[in-house]
Amino acid sequence: MPAYFSLSLEFSRKEIYAGFMQNFYSALELAGLPFKSGYWHSEQEDLQKILAWNQKKLEQDFRLGDAEHVSRDYQQMLFSSDDFSEVRGFWLNRYPVREEFTFEIIIPESELFSGEFFFGNVCIPKKMQIIREIACKLWESVPVLTIQTEPEIADETASYQEILTGQKLPNACPFAIVSEQVAQKHDFVQSQKTRISRNGILLEYQEDNILL
Repeated sequence: MPAYFSLSLEFSRKEIYAGFMQNFYSALELAGLPFKSGYWHSEQEDLQKILAWNQKKLEQDFRLGDAEHVSRDYQQMLFSSDDFSEVRGFWLNRYPVREEFTFEIIIPESELFSGEFFFGNVCIPKKMQIIREIACKLWESVPVLTIQTEPEIADETASYQEILTGQKLPNACPFAIVSEQVAQKHDFVQSQKTRISRNGILLEYQEDNILL
């Protein structure tokens, strides 16, 4: 199995409502990620069944226990893409903290970076721009707290409160999106800052070995 790059969308559990999953999928589709199929024990399920299953699990505040079979977990989705061999999405409840949940969009790292991460690699600009555009479109249309990016070997996603209170920086390998309120809490001296809609700030990390 390849190493995966993650686009992590962080939500507050306060944002859960009856049509959350359906509206979120509509945003994914508009951002350029149409449904292809289920994945990992949900290959035969259609889109509406997957959305209904995940909505119910989220409303129940479900998190898979160590002894439970993965078939009881949130159902994963594959998305159609002309740009990448695999784009997959799945939910993590109570992550990174109890009051939050995230949607992880993962893509093979080798299709976004040349070389091995942290060992002389650089972003492939055209491919990373596609991911950046998806992230900005999702920020505009869903009540996400932060959008963070990270390779497989990165630290865990920082929680919103950790970022807001200055305890941690958002993972930005190579970019993140935060609110203006959050951006005011940090200098982000190594990041290029761009204002986007919904009071967002696109942070693009700049270092010698990373090309944006």
